[in-house]
Amino acid sequence: MSIGGRLSQAVRLDQVANARFDEVMNRFLGINRTDGRCLDLIDQNQRMTAGQLAEQAGLTTGAVTALIDRLETAGYIVRKRDEADRRKIWVELTPFTRTIVARIFGQFAEIGALMTSGFSEAELEAVLRYLAISTAVNNERARLLELHLPAANAAPEDRLVEARAFERDTRAMTATIRAARHKGIDVSPDLFED
Repeated sequence: MSIGGRLSQAVRLDQVANARFDEVMNRFLGINRTDGRCLDLIDQNQRMTAGQLAEQAGLTTGAVTALIDRLETAGYIVRKRDEADRRKIWVELTPFTRTIVARIFGQFAEIGALMTSGFSEAELEAVLRYLAISTAVNNERARLLELHLPAANAAPEDRLVEARAFERDTRAMTATIRAARHKGIDVSPDLFED
């Protein structure tokens, strides 16, 4: 298998391992996958409005309102009024949630340092570059697939029609990437902007 094939396989295995950890973490917290993803988004952003959370999570505002209610009832987040604009409501992790997160992820900084200690700076830069490219490509693929979401009650044949349409869009994306790489341009999110 080529190095590219081995790298692709390693990334897939890493994604499966991360998904497994996320699943167990969500079960540990007694929440569902979407709730867990939204807790992570709030943690990454420190605080968010319901609209920001809906946009970043790809959810409707109604779904986010119900999600915020669930997480607040569970004691994981709190709503806070903005000091400058009393109409704006922020959602933040509670100190309780931050304590749990610190207990579960606190040692990961040391683990990460140990994991990377055998790599040169140039090797780590290559890994970072690959992950940035992979993130850009996967975000674009998700955007394209969203354009072809069939109805919830769609027949298998309808799903196949949409899969073919997605495949056409992905081939066009691939051509864009190929042209950029031919010019020596790295793949980045702005490569896909119209």
